This record gives sequence, structure tokens and C-alpha cells, in this order.
Amino acid sequence: MNGFYWLYLVMIAFLLGHTLCKTQENKRLIYYGACGFLMLIFVLQDYSVSLDIAEYMRQWEIIPTLSFGEMLVHKFEIGYVLLCWFLERTFESDRVLLLVLGVLILLPFCRSYEEETENPMIALMAFVALGMYMHAIIFWRQLVAMAILTYSYRFLRKKKFFSFLLVVLAAMTFHKTAVVFLGLYILYKVPINRWLLLVCACCTLVLGLFGRPIIEFGISVIYPRYSHVVLQRMGGETLLALLWAVTLLSYWLLNDRLAEDRVRIPFLMVLIGATLQPLCFTFFWWLRIVLFFRVALVPMTVLLYTELFCRKDNRAMALLQQYLPGIHSRLLPLYDRKWFPVIAQLLLFAVLFVWYVSELDGAVYLMAPII
Repeated sequence: MNGFYWLYLVMIAFLLGHTLCKTQENKRLIYYGACGFLMLIFVLQDYSVSLDIAEYMRQWEIIPTLSFGEMLVHKFEIGYVLLCWFLERTFESDRVLLLVLGVLILLPFCRSYEEETENPMIALMAFVALGMYMHAIIFWRQLVAMAILTYSYRFLRKKKFFSFLLVVLAAMTFHKTAVVFLGLYILYKVPINRWLLLVCACCTLVLGLFGRPIIEFGISVIYPRYSHVVLQRMGGETLLALLWAVTLLSYWLLNDRLAEDRVRIPFLMVLIGATLQPLCFTFFWWLRIVLFFRVALVPMTVLLYTELFCRKDNRAMALLQQYLPGIHSRLLPLYDRKWFPVIAQLLLFAVLFVWYVSELDGAVYLMAPII
């Protein structure tokens, strides 16, 4: 059994322990234990997991030899370069880089899930199940940028643009594509209704059909060094389906809560990801744009789980009561059973497990060992 399977089973054990635990204090301890476990695995990962990591470690040796002027024009962003320069000069082991990155990536996400979601343990499990943890292991710079962006939510709610901008600029010192997050500030002011969904669906269709010429123009302007790259479809249909399924299901089930910041922000992020996904998968390097918004699938998973399996009066149950009263009468008593949340969680994360390990971003995914 490869590393990801073992990791998944251990996280399922943490999840079940959290669900069955009766006191909030013990639930919090289990959650912190799960966060610590993920951080430990991150630090102990093998450098052969991906070519990205091999390049990171090669640059770890090169960066300390550069002058400041050379650092400014390095292919990696200045924040990451300066971090590597400082750590390599200060510590002997290269494992300290993994330790610091683990803290920079996982600590903000764990803090965010505890503050922003109704069930942080389910959020942390979704972080693993939806592939975000494996992205963290591979795409170090971008996940640091995404972790930094979790601090922008408070400024988005208060509509403090300059504070929001400062957080985005800080994230850009680790991955310049974080600039796309400014789009969330613009869209945050737009009313969420069926017309917005229709416009976004039309944009998805247009980008899917005409993504190639759009990308070619974008490359010529923004990334001219990639002009020689032959564009081809990168797949990603299942991810597109997941993003739109979550968007539409959330709009239906949580419509009366979309004004709440806890719901509005992740909903808009998933909607942006669903809209842009066909464009990004036309050109490999731009798929990273979707990742900034795809991470919102994590809190949306918590919201949908809570709505469907913790509230008897949700819209799905009301629909069953109206059209299939027999099924409704059989399901309703299950909400009072102690084992119901356990079964619901196992079912949910079994489905996500099958989705993730069978296909990642439209391609067959063979998981490399973690340690």
C-alpha cells in the first residue's frame, strides 16, 4: 500500500475519534493531533516525490551563492529566495526548510479551518481528500502563497482594500500568480443570484471552446518565453464537474445563507474556479490559477455535510417529503442515531477518495511514496 493510502487511513481514524469524542476539549486535542501528524509527514517526505521538489533542492544549493541583484531576477519569487538564503546560511540540515514550510503552509490553513468552519476536523479531512495536502507536499511556493491568503478573508469582509492588497502582495512574494486573488475582491460585491451563475456558466463554455486562442494571446503578452509550447488539452473534466456540482448544490441548499461571510467567500471562490478551469487546463502552467480557488472546496465540503447530514429540515429532505414521503419517513429517524454521522462521513470520504486517487486534474494519478 502506498504512502497516500496509509495517510488517508490514519486521517480517517482521527476523524472518527473526533466525531465519537464527547467533550469539546478532547475534540480540540484530536484536531491538533491531526494537524501535527500532517506536519510531521510533510517534514519527513522523500525528495523523490516530484520533479518540483528535486528542483527546489537544487536551488537550495544555488541560492546562497547568489548576489542580491541575482536574487531579484531569480526564477523563484523573492520571498522564497530570501527564505532559502537565510535558512541555508543559518542551519546545516536542509530539513529545516521542510519544517519552516510545513509551519508556513499548514498552520494558517489549520487556524483558518478552526475559525472559519463549523467542523474543523471534517475540513482538515477534506483538505487531504480533495488533494490539497498532496499539492502542499509538491507545490511548496504556491501553497505558502495560498496559506498567506487565508489572512485576507477578514479584510475582504470589512471591505478594507489596502489591507487586502497587502496580504495579496505578501503572497505574491512566494508565487506571483496570487495576483489572481484580487478578482475575489471585485466579485465579492456582486449579488449572488441565478444570473451570476448563468453568466459564469456561459464564460465556462466560451473558455472551453475558445481557450486555445485566448491562451496563445495571453502567452504572447505575459509569458513570451513559453511561446514555443504546443498547446493541447490537459483534461480536467472531472474537476470541472466537481466544481460546478458543488456550486449548484450549494446554491440550492444554502441559498438563504449566501449573505453570510462564512458561506459567501468560499462559494465565490469555487464559482471562480469553476468558471476559469477550462482555460487553465488548456495550458499546463496556468492550471495553478484554479488551485487558488479550488481550495475553497474544503470549507464548502463542511457546509454541505452539515446541511445534508446534521439538519433534518434541509431542502433535500423537504423535497423528499413532498415527492417521496415513504423514503423521507425512513430517513428522518436516522438523524437521531449516534452512528449516523460516522456512516455519513465514511460515505463522503470514500467517494472523495475514489475520485482523487483515480484521477487528478484530468490525468491518471500514480501516488509516489511520502516517506
